[in-house]
Amino acid sequence: MPASQQQTMTASAVRPLLRFIEQQNIPLNDALHGSNLSERKLDSDRIPINSFDQVINNIARLSQREDIGFVAGQELALESFSLLGFLLSSCETGRDALVTTRRYYTLLSDTPAPEIFITKNEVKVLYHVSPGNELAMRARAELIASAVHTLGRTFAGKSYQPLKIGFKHAKPQYSSQLDDFFAVDIVYDQPQCWISLAAEHVDKPLKDTNPNLYLALHNQAEKLLSSYQCLQSSSAKVRHVLQQWPNQLAANKESVAELLNTSPRTLTRRLQEEDTQFSHLLRDVRMEKARLSLENASIDMQELAHELGFADRRGFERAFKQWSNQTPSAYHKQWKNSQVAAVEA
Repeated sequence: MPASQQQTMTASAVRPLLRFIEQQNIPLNDALHGSNLSERKLDSDRIPINSFDQVINNIARLSQREDIGFVAGQELALESFSLLGFLLSSCETGRDALVTTRRYYTLLSDTPAPEIFITKNEVKVLYHVSPGNELAMRARAELIASAVHTLGRTFAGKSYQPLKIGFKHAKPQYSSQLDDFFAVDIVYDQPQCWISLAAEHVDKPLKDTNPNLYLALHNQAEKLLSSYQCLQSSSAKVRHVLQQWPNQLAANKESVAELLNTSPRTLTRRLQEEDTQFSHLLRDVRMEKARLSLENASIDMQELAHELGFADRRGFERAFKQWSNQTPSAYHKQWKNSQVAAVEA
């Protein structure tokens, strides 16, 4: 990844933090201080990891607690992951779920995907934690582990059987809370973070290993697909997928066609029948995301250009002007003026 592009993660991870600060009566502006995030930005698909770390540090300082990542991970729900949630809901076995998570991990973060090792008796998942300060790295490591544990029990029932957990960081003062939650041996100061699972049920149908799972997944799929199922045209379905697609993950026709259970050739033909092209839909969705970002009190044009996948600010400015007949700066200024006028009125 070029140095100018920051590593990002799903904004879904911030939502449990927002619930936590509300419970702790911490003002949102104080939690976001110095993070370059705004309330509007939190509704986007991705945020920079260093911004997330700043929020973690702020909340830890304001709440006088350091177990923030552990707390947040327990509150993540399958529906928070949108496109990945839909993919996981359609998995038939635990192995399918593991492979799907690795394959589409970039929907969660553009850090390296987890490594999965499956033997006769054990499934070991090694996951990467990108560099940062000690507290933030520990928080992200515990967030991932506790989220996997929470979702594993919900998603896979009895087929989810953790054996042991390893963390890179040193043993924290609140380790007894981790012991109670995971209820397995936890080792610290490891070369890499990992979760070890029993392989006994990895290839068994999920609905058979957990009697309540089939209904739960069916209901979840209905929620995740409700907005998708009402879409009639191929172009509307493509737009729906692209709107949820992480900005810095390059979207191409092949990957979108796969998610829509069709071939690139068939997708091209169907879009042509609707008098459009994949590239046109991709451009429009990117520009719509840009427009929403520009409707913010403070905006860094260079950062926004990189977030949208442009090589530089000039390329973004040219594309936006061709799309809207305005430069991004002009659109942003016009929006700010309209906000002032609305207040004065």
